[in-house]
Amino acid sequence: MKASLEVELKPFATPNFVLLESKVGGEPASVPLSALDSLTLDRLCEQFRSEVFKKAGKPQPPQDKGSAHED
Repeated sequence: MKASLEVELKPFATPNFVLLESKVGGEPASVPLSALDSLTLDRLCEQFRSEVFKKAGKPQPPQDKGSAHED
Protein backbone atom coordinates (compact mmCIF):
# COMPACT_ATOMS: atom_id res chain seq x y z
CA MET A 1 0.00 0.00 0.00
CA LYS A 2 1.25 3.45 -0.90
CA ALA A 3 0.02 6.81 0.33
CA SER A 4 0.85 10.34 -0.69
CA LEU A 5 0.73 13.36 1.54
CA GLU A 6 0.69 16.91 0.24
CA VAL A 7 2.14 19.67 2.40
CA GLU A 8 2.53 23.38 1.82
CA LEU A 9 6.10 24.65 2.09
CA LYS A 10 7.08 28.10 3.24
CA PRO A 11 9.50 29.83 0.86
CA PHE A 12 13.03 30.70 1.96
CA ALA A 13 13.21 33.89 4.02
CA THR A 14 14.33 36.90 2.00
CA PRO A 15 17.08 38.85 3.74
CA ASN A 16 16.98 42.62 4.20
CA PHE A 17 20.75 43.02 3.99
CA VAL A 18 24.02 41.29 3.06
CA LEU A 19 27.03 40.91 5.32
CA LEU A 20 30.39 42.31 4.31
CA GLU A 21 33.38 39.99 4.46
CA SER A 22 35.94 41.30 6.88
CA LYS A 23 39.44 40.15 7.68
CA VAL A 24 39.31 42.11 10.95
CA GLY A 25 37.64 40.71 14.06
CA GLY A 26 34.52 42.20 15.56
CA GLU A 27 30.93 42.55 14.47
CA PRO A 28 30.33 41.99 10.74
CA ALA A 29 29.13 45.07 8.86
CA SER A 30 26.05 44.87 6.65
CA VAL A 31 24.61 46.64 3.62
CA PRO A 32 20.87 46.87 2.82
CA LEU A 33 19.77 45.10 -0.36
CA SER A 34 18.49 48.43 -1.70
CA ALA A 35 22.08 49.74 -1.76
CA LEU A 36 23.21 47.04 -4.22
CA ASP A 37 22.99 47.28 -8.00
CA SER A 38 20.92 44.82 -10.03
CA LEU A 39 23.92 42.90 -11.35
CA THR A 40 25.28 42.31 -7.84
CA LEU A 41 21.85 41.17 -6.61
CA ASP A 42 21.58 38.79 -9.57
CA ARG A 43 25.01 37.31 -8.83
CA LEU A 44 24.12 36.80 -5.16
CA CYS A 45 20.84 35.11 -6.13
CA GLU A 46 22.60 32.81 -8.62
CA GLN A 47 25.19 31.88 -6.00
CA PHE A 48 22.43 31.12 -3.47
CA ARG A 49 20.56 29.01 -6.03
CA SER A 50 23.70 27.03 -6.87
CA GLU A 51 24.39 26.36 -3.18
CA VAL A 52 20.81 25.19 -2.55
CA PHE A 53 20.98 22.61 -5.35
CA LYS A 54 24.51 21.57 -4.34
CA LYS A 55 23.43 20.96 -0.72
CA ALA A 56 20.38 19.03 -1.93
CA GLY A 57 22.58 16.91 -4.21
CA LYS A 58 20.33 17.71 -7.17
CA PRO A 59 21.07 19.05 -10.66
CA GLN A 60 19.57 22.41 -11.54
CA PRO A 61 16.68 22.26 -14.01
CA PRO A 62 17.16 24.05 -17.32
CA GLN A 63 16.22 27.72 -17.14
CA ASP A 64 14.66 29.85 -19.84
CA LYS A 65 16.68 33.07 -19.60
CA GLY A 66 14.28 34.78 -22.04
CA SER A 67 11.35 35.01 -19.62
CA ALA A 68 11.31 37.25 -16.57
CA HIS A 69 9.48 36.17 -13.43
CA GLU A 70 7.18 38.78 -11.96
CA ASP A 71 5.08 38.22 -8.85
